[in-house]
Amino acid sequence: MTSLSVFIDVPKASKLRDEQQEEAFLKDRDRRKIFLGQKVFLSDDGLPWVPLPVKKVYLQILNDPTRNYEDLPVGGNQEFLRGVTELALGKNNKAILENRAGGIQTPGSTGAFMLGIEFLSQWYSMNPKMSICIPHPDCDGYKETLEAAGITNIYTYRVWDSKQGNLAISDMLEDLETFPDYSIVVLPISCTATGIQFNKSEWKQIATLLKKKNIFPFFNLNGQGLSSGDVDTDAWPLRHFVSEDFELFCAQSFSAAFGLYGESVGCLLMVMRNNGALISVRSQLECLVLRKWSSPPSTGARVVATVLNNPTLHEEWEENLKMATKRLMVIREKMREKLRLLETLRSWNQITQQSGLFTYFGLTKDKVDFLAKRNHIYLPENGQMNISGLNMNNIHYVTQCISDVTLNDTR
Repeated sequence: MTSLSVFIDVPKASKLRDEQQEEAFLKDRDRRKIFLGQKVFLSDDGLPWVPLPVKKVYLQILNDPTRNYEDLPVGGNQEFLRGVTELALGKNNKAILENRAGGIQTPGSTGAFMLGIEFLSQWYSMNPKMSICIPHPDCDGYKETLEAAGITNIYTYRVWDSKQGNLAISDMLEDLETFPDYSIVVLPISCTATGIQFNKSEWKQIATLLKKKNIFPFFNLNGQGLSSGDVDTDAWPLRHFVSEDFELFCAQSFSAAFGLYGESVGCLLMVMRNNGALISVRSQLECLVLRKWSSPPSTGARVVATVLNNPTLHEEWEENLKMATKRLMVIREKMREKLRLLETLRSWNQITQQSGLFTYFGLTKDKVDFLAKRNHIYLPENGQMNISGLNMNNIHYVTQCISDVTLNDTR
């Protein structure tokens, strides 16, 4: 037998830019080093935040003598699916009452997005070329998933005005107007990767344009309740589209809002025209699931289902969300005030206009590199910052460095 591996010609994959940043942070020996590229919501102690009712339910599950370890059904935990559908759409939503809304449990929102895209690539006959529109600058994760699925007709729409330093609704509408009719558009809501949020009036404009062009909405609902502090407010764009009779998909994630980062709890939510369409779509999605993961993880889904379906725990969870969101708002206010006092070239109002875990400054790659090499502050390549990583010990240093690196910018 030969001593050479049959995989000798396999090249080593290059690490993603964000992985390289985290690796550089771990190797950095400077005492000032700060990593603000985390995807998780951190408490003041620097550890992932977990709502109190989630901790209670975990203890209940561990001590439950009736607990079994059987696989879940292909579609997932039914109590979980009922709870998260009502959480996203509202308990009395007409799509639920008409039995044309439902979900498939998935390994996180990435699993939900991948499942939805694969289904659409097979069955979305209105656009055989599969034109998909994704937001910029929050596009890298979506693009990688789409390219892995073999999708090549990928368009980007702008959500950030680099000249004004704020969101760009007019640019977004202009871009969407140019995309092919019957395209699919990805719409992040609630705790978005950039913190950028549109108001109700702007969402109504988006819905009107998408309806005119017969564009299919694919929402990404992440960290519901951690943007405004209210689960209903954060889900308003999705509910508005349902009220406007759109058929749509929505990838839901419960990592941030429940502190379940290691449990991979997600859902692909579907709203169809009627119950017959829902049954058919669900059946095809379950066929795809059988070929992918067969059965979703159970523990995290049980935790979410227990919290959502127990009125006392549900109320306590929502109170925890409000307190967590208040902390993020306080950090934003402190950041803006410190930056405003350090220089006068910007108002920095975008910091408090954005919401959720992340804030976005529009920093160039060169400035991100400068912050890492000179100031030992590590961010993702697009300049997105996880503000939950800021505290009384580091916020002054971070704001001073951000101010220095943007001093010559004009807004």
